[in-house]
Amino acid sequence: MSVSFDGTWRIDVGRSKVWDPDRDEYVADEVGDEIITIRTEAGVQDYEVLYGGGPTTVRMGYSSVLDGPDWVPYEVRAVLGDSSDEAMAAFRERVKSTAAFTLGTSYGQVRTVYVDERTHYRLCRDEHTGEAQYVMMRRLAEDGRAYTAYVLRANGLLGRERHFARVE
Repeated sequence: MSVSFDGTWRIDVGRSKVWDPDRDEYVADEVGDEIITIRTEAGVQDYEVLYGGGPTTVRMGYSSVLDGPDWVPYEVRAVLGDSSDEAMAAFRERVKSTAAFTLGTSYGQVRTVYVDERTHYRLCRDEHTGEAQYVMMRRLAEDGRAYTAYVLRANGLLGRERHFARVE
């Protein structure tokens, strides 16, 4: 049976966790809903995520040649719902990020690495300084119905462990 990351995925928040430096421990990921759509055609992976869930959701994404040498922007494509300063501050707090999340801005630059049909990596760096932000390994279950993403911070420590189930 051939498996693929192509399709739509929804986070399992009950199993996902994120490092909380204030508490010095892993805590439940409070992102809210997260829906990811991945499509690959002719070696180009298009990745889009609806990140957050009300009252503010951010739509971000990138298109990257798998194993390509170029860094591409991981851009904020839309801010849906409440985009007031207060709502955005609450959103950043909930997702544990200092990023601006403003329309058209880049969350960072990424390169994607294809290892095999069940294992991909995403490397991310700061677009201004070129410094490493994180490395994410995405590992697909043998049956293709779920995957786990392990996000390593620049210091090599696990920052997030996220579990996703296939929607379609």
